[in-house]
Amino acid sequence: MDHEDMVGIHSFENVSSNKKTLLYLLDSTSLVFGIGAGILQLESIYGFLMFFCCYFVVSTIFIAYICKFKPSKYYVNPIQEIYFDSLFRELAGFVMAWTFSYAFVG
Repeated sequence: MDHEDMVGIHSFENVSSNKKTLLYLLDSTSLVFGIGAGILQLESIYGFLMFFCCYFVVSTIFIAYICKFKPSKYYVNPIQEIYFDSLFRELAGFVMAWTFSYAFVG
């Protein structure tokens, strides 16, 4: 088998490890950006806009830096797995950190 034949082959362990790495990065940055939104005293749509902008920027940087602009090499369904699978999980963490730090500062 040459390299071109193996492009579509993904190891379950490697894909799982890649997902864990991405999830750790997104969990950490969502909490940090949530704290930042609370410290900045952002309210309503501005806080959610901050979340979505930061979430998609961090995910895109992950694709650029970690995946070297070849996410299909590391994920079975890259757009779904990188951008959408953990969106609501990260939003929940962001809102939790946002409201906590907003109340703490205010």
